Amino acid sequence: MKHLWKILGKLMVTALLINLLIELVSRKSLSSLAGYLLGNPLVFLVNTLLVLAPFLWVFFVRRKFFAASVTIFLWGVAGITNGVLLVFRTTPFTATDLKMIPYGAALLTTYLTWFQIVLGVIAFVLALLVCVVMWRKAPIDLQPVNLTQSACVAAVSLAVIWGCLNLAMMSGLVAVRFGNIGQAYQAYGFPYCFANSLFNTGIARPDTYDREVVAELEAEALKPEKLYSLENNKTPNIIMVQLESFFDPTLWQKNPVDKDPIPFFRYLVRDYPSGYLSVPSVGAGTANTEFECITGMNLDFFGPGEYPYKTVLQKTVCESMAFTMRGLGYRAHAIHNNEGTFYDRHKVFAQLGFETFTPIEYMNRIEKNPTGWCRDEVLIDEIFKALDSSVGQDFIYTISVQGHGKYPSFEYYCEQIHDMDRFLKKLVYRLARRREPTVLVIYGDHLPGFEWTLEEMKNRSLYQTQYVIWNNLDLPDVKRDLEAYQLTSQVLNLLNIHEGTMPRFHQHYLKRSTMEQEEYLEAMELLEYDILYGKQEVYDGDSPFEATKLEMGITPILQKETSHQSGRIVVYGENFNSYSVICVDDKPLETVLVGQDCLTADDELWGEDKKITVQQIGRDKVSLGIARQVYGEETKKP
Repeated sequence: MKHLWKILGKLMVTALLINLLIELVSRKSLSSLAGYLLGNPLVFLVNTLLVLAPFLWVFFVRRKFFAASVTIFLWGVAGITNGVLLVFRTTPFTATDLKMIPYGAALLTTYLTWFQIVLGVIAFVLALLVCVVMWRKAPIDLQPVNLTQSACVAAVSLAVIWGCLNLAMMSGLVAVRFGNIGQAYQAYGFPYCFANSLFNTGIARPDTYDREVVAELEAEALKPEKLYSLENNKTPNIIMVQLESFFDPTLWQKNPVDKDPIPFFRYLVRDYPSGYLSVPSVGAGTANTEFECITGMNLDFFGPGEYPYKTVLQKTVCESMAFTMRGLGYRAHAIHNNEGTFYDRHKVFAQLGFETFTPIEYMNRIEKNPTGWCRDEVLIDEIFKALDSSVGQDFIYTISVQGHGKYPSFEYYCEQIHDMDRFLKKLVYRLARRREPTVLVIYGDHLPGFEWTLEEMKNRSLYQTQYVIWNNLDLPDVKRDLEAYQLTSQVLNLLNIHEGTMPRFHQHYLKRSTMEQEEYLEAMELLEYDILYGKQEVYDGDSPFEATKLEMGITPILQKETSHQSGRIVVYGENFNSYSVICVDDKPLETVLVGQDCLTADDELWGEDKKITVQQIGRDKVSLGIARQVYGEETKKP
């Protein structure tokens, strides 16, 4: 037993050293690390105990040195990953990022040079080789494993770790929920915050949750008031444009650029309803701003760093702006000039009630900026395709990508948002010429990923972008700062539309001259829990919303004729693009785009019994859809 306690002492010292290195990588300076240690010694101790916890399996194997080395390796990978991510974004490494690994791998060349990638691969391979050598060469404990004694030491250690952790949470030494995840990692340390993000997901059941409380909330804040009452000839299209990393650079006090890169947006802000928009992330996290705007739900109630697109919305249908507008006779479209599988939008948008989704795989005339992101101007034609696709009015949710990092310089960033400003000008002018009642909501999803501080911002916030509501309906020029989850409620309120659970709820509280913030948040949390995780009492126990059969793209891609010519497969059709791939029995072939009506590929798999299709496949190799095969007057899906 004494032998095991000595090992535990060594592991504790190892955990302390690992914790120091992890925080040094995260904070990037010895002075910052010293400030953390001196200012929060008890928090550092709690984190050291958490680092120790995975080492306890050492007691149950004879290859103790090897087991400890593997654990050190895993902690090192996590700490280095966090440090690397913080170079490119403000949001630290969370458990949710593990679900983004496949797409992140496809973006490596965007953020890293090939030299850096090769160095990383070499370092990883060397680390694995070291582990293999240790497995073969490292000393083996001469004493056989005494399961009883090992279990006792491990149990006592776990009890101490668990007790200290719970005491820290109950005393308020560390927070269970994080309003600002970046600040939380700095205050509470990487091990605790990462572990929190791993186990703390979803919305916890509120203590007050029951049928009577929900009924009281319904009676007070959700009762129908004045329903949709715009005249028929003023029923507007509603278009939302979420601009990637779009931000007014003059709000940064150290801005080195003299020329205004966003003059048109500034004109819109001056003359139309507008204000600051508080968003849930900075430097990254587009999908979370998107989630708050579409659903009207506050992400603060979810787990730290959680993306609902990757968790609850994988299987749960959620009431949203799309469902609300469809209930008023609108068609609901989503558009994004990036891969459709990112954040699983190709699945999630069906859960949010959209009827069509046009990702980059279904777009033509794509132009890329110097860092490889699609320029936003392509969105104009896609928006008008959606508008022309239905007889009635449309709700269109558009997500841009041009402003995405990594940025070679701040000047480059300003060039990109200047280009995005020109895109907005062209879009507004074209909408104005259409002479159809229209509301266009424009806003940035988060600040760009630069290392800015609160003190450097004129508005003293890293979580505020701006929004503006252009319209040709003479809506009142209301200037009001909003949370992202309040934005669509404010838009509907200006249109005198009071439909939808979350819009009614927010409108009820927003119209108060004095609003108790604590009361507002408690009621919001209860409502969100009921809709997503509870018994859906607000719908009398049975949600009226069902997932849609999401159509990919507005313009159908058609496969008309397939032939074998000069040793190649040739497919004729309509609306092909650079993402159209010839597949033989669902196996993709190296495909050449001859034109929008013709594709060719090598005939290596040709055969009369083979099924040849054209599929839309992005760089992650996921097929988003199959071209409709047309035979004479008949159209069918294969």
